[in-house]
Amino acid sequence: MSTRVIFATTALCLSLPNISFAQTAPSLWDLLKPEYLVQRGLQAGIMALRTQIDLKYGAMGVNLGIGQASVSDIVAWPLLDHDTEGACEITADRLEVRAAPLDRPDLIRIKVQAMGVAATVDCLPPEPQEMFALTGLDAIHLPRLTFDLEYDIAGASADVHVYARIDGFAAIDLTGDLDYLSLDGREDVENPKPVVYLRSAALTLENLGGWEALQGQIPPPFTDPASAAQIVGGMVGGAIAGANRRAADPEAEGDTSALSASQQAFLDSLTAAIPSFLNQPRKIVIETGFSPLDTVFLDFDAYPDDPHLVFADLQPVVSLSSARARAALPASLLAQALGDGAGDLDDSARAAVGTALVTGVGAPRSIDRGLALLEPLAMAGDGAVALTLARALDSRDPEASYRYALIAGAASQTGAAVQLDRLESRLPFARILGLQKDVVGDVQHPIEALQRVALMREEAAMRLSGIGRIRSYPVAALWAILASAAGDGESADILDQIDERVRMADTEGKALWAEAEQEAAALAMEAWIGQDLPARFGAKP
Repeated sequence: MSTRVIFATTALCLSLPNISFAQTAPSLWDLLKPEYLVQRGLQAGIMALRTQIDLKYGAMGVNLGIGQASVSDIVAWPLLDHDTEGACEITADRLEVRAAPLDRPDLIRIKVQAMGVAATVDCLPPEPQEMFALTGLDAIHLPRLTFDLEYDIAGASADVHVYARIDGFAAIDLTGDLDYLSLDGREDVENPKPVVYLRSAALTLENLGGWEALQGQIPPPFTDPASAAQIVGGMVGGAIAGANRRAADPEAEGDTSALSASQQAFLDSLTAAIPSFLNQPRKIVIETGFSPLDTVFLDFDAYPDDPHLVFADLQPVVSLSSARARAALPASLLAQALGDGAGDLDDSARAAVGTALVTGVGAPRSIDRGLALLEPLAMAGDGAVALTLARALDSRDPEASYRYALIAGAASQTGAAVQLDRLESRLPFARILGLQKDVVGDVQHPIEALQRVALMREEAAMRLSGIGRIRSYPVAALWAILASAAGDGESADILDQIDERVRMADTEGKALWAEAEQEAAALAMEAWIGQDLPARFGAKP
């Protein structure tokens, strides 16, 4: 073998590992992936945090599809002034931070959730340490901590949820349903005031051993069901009366400390709940007492100086279970709906049970069973039921969700058009046309709409939006073609909107639309000539 051949063979063998490495090495695109950049940003934040706290973790993950970042196996040693020996240590199995998914630009979400959190008692300041010693626990264990804020940009509504559980002691759950949330910066842009309209709020305290641990430290009259209600009621009632008196006009006549009707209702609910809780110390709930169908403006400026207004607005009540739990369907009704007696239910009962099943509010969630009850009502045109099904099936069956949203829109149900638009961003255009055709069926076009351009324009607009009529792009095109031919500029714009939607479709969708548009154009021409619309609308022959 010649020297040249040996050299060439050796060079080839040496190059093989390099070739393999080049095939598996990260590309420039890998370094610029959004997930990679976000993870690098989070790591930079942790490096900055380490200037204030000693911290390490096991792994980090980023999933931009669902808007989530997670850190696992966290150990932290805070640098606390009162902890001179550095004994405070905080650990967590996992920390998740979630924002809105990429396919939900209409949603702002801030969710922080920690699991398996533990901390030494040294992390508490001296006075809380003394109070914590009364619990008999030697460390703080929090299996789950959650803060979740979902803000709907379009409707300016928000849902708030806060949850914390201390192992062996108690769990706290706070929920708020805000009909409107915004900021008012007209007076001071740098310090805007919150604008909040509240639908409902509830604070739940669940006993997980804390009451038993503290019971021995409480004077017996406060733990005796026969006397506790009167004692606690007197103390709370006196505090409310004192607040009333301090807030009243000094020159006001009469008893300025007297409790208002809403204050007395709160006090009555408290004294009624105390004996029941002492007999079975499970949980206690404080929640708003007004109907969730109403909304209340929270006047944060007035509340500190007007205790009457706070109670009048929120109408707080104390009970052993939440309004949501008390609204659970009777077991007998649920059994009837799921058994052979379902056919004997009227439409109202079917809607109530079906809605509870698909939403999980009032009954254990069972979407298939709820669908069986609600589908006949939705197909009969019940817009509220159809929208409930559309939302329940949004992620499970987008095509079925789209069908129900079409029905809800035809019934002018608020939110149906939003649901349709959201689903159309995920469904192929060809499938959208097919679903519209299936739901529309054999269209009976209103001949009377040919009498005026405004009526034709209205038909086109409703078919395009899906509000008041079943959304159908071919039917919308039919009426828009006619009205546009009669000189209506708004109808010409509707055609432009449809054309733009088709332009973004794939090949199959464009081919299917070409057939549908041809049929619409032929029908429009037939009506244009057969009804002599040129003469009716003043067009020259």
